[in-house]
Amino acid sequence: MTPRRYKAVSNRHQISLLPPSIEDYVQETNPVRAIDAYVSTLDLAKQGFQNTSGVILAGQPAYPPEALLKLYLYGYINKVRSSRRLESETYRNLDVIRLVEALRPSYKTIADFRKNNSKALTATNRDFVLLCKELQLFGGETLGIDGRFFKADASKDSIYTEGKLEKQLQQLEQKINAYQEQLALQDEADNQAGLGSLIEDQQLNEKITALKEKQAIKKALQKRLQENDSKQLSTVDPDARLLSKRGQTIAGYNVQIAVDAKHKLIVAEAVTRR
Repeated sequence: MTPRRYKAVSNRHQISLLPPSIEDYVQETNPVRAIDAYVSTLDLAKQGFQNTSGVILAGQPAYPPEALLKLYLYGYINKVRSSRRLESETYRNLDVIRLVEALRPSYKTIADFRKNNSKALTATNRDFVLLCKELQLFGGETLGIDGRFFKADASKDSIYTEGKLEKQLQQLEQKINAYQEQLALQDEADNQAGLGSLIEDQQLNEKITALKEKQAIKKALQKRLQENDSKQLSTVDPDARLLSKRGQTIAGYNVQIAVDAKHKLIVAEAVTRR
């Protein structure tokens, strides 16, 4: 018998009479089996998911919400957050193909599912924590708490504080006063010379008008800040705040999680603005 240096490979072009099923490629201990079993126990209509009524509408049939939920949970567990990457997984990843039973939703369908079912997903997370508690998977003795800043879809310039607005209003007031003094001196010089500088007068007036418009906008923001009894105000993302840590400041959110020491399961999470 001739010794072999390498493992024997299968001919990818060889036609098999009885090819193995997808089920054979997924180990019994694979986490996708747990996802599949867990989702099958849920009442998705009670949780608040859309498209659970079974009503047939015009156009293409909708993707079953349980399949999209399984895909969402797979992405959460494996840190695949991009809807485009999740779409790609449905074509190439045997674990995912087995999990969603060969369905191939587009990235937009995946993104819309997450956007349109945010409350239902929160309810599902709560249900999972309660299930873990019933199964005594939480030790309840030691918790690890950690957090991280996540950048919002807003710039730091779009978030205002009382101090920032006050400083900007003072700068605008100084510029307006400077232009008005310049305009007064110019008028006095024109009167003494008996000449008119209409073009220069028009430019100064336009600058003063533009500054006063900015001043009115800043004052309106200041009033909103005072009425809301808040220390910060975002003009782009109402929930975003300026957060600072180790000398760095970002416009975003502070995400906190608590992890139980027994099985490293997340028992609580919160998104704060501090």
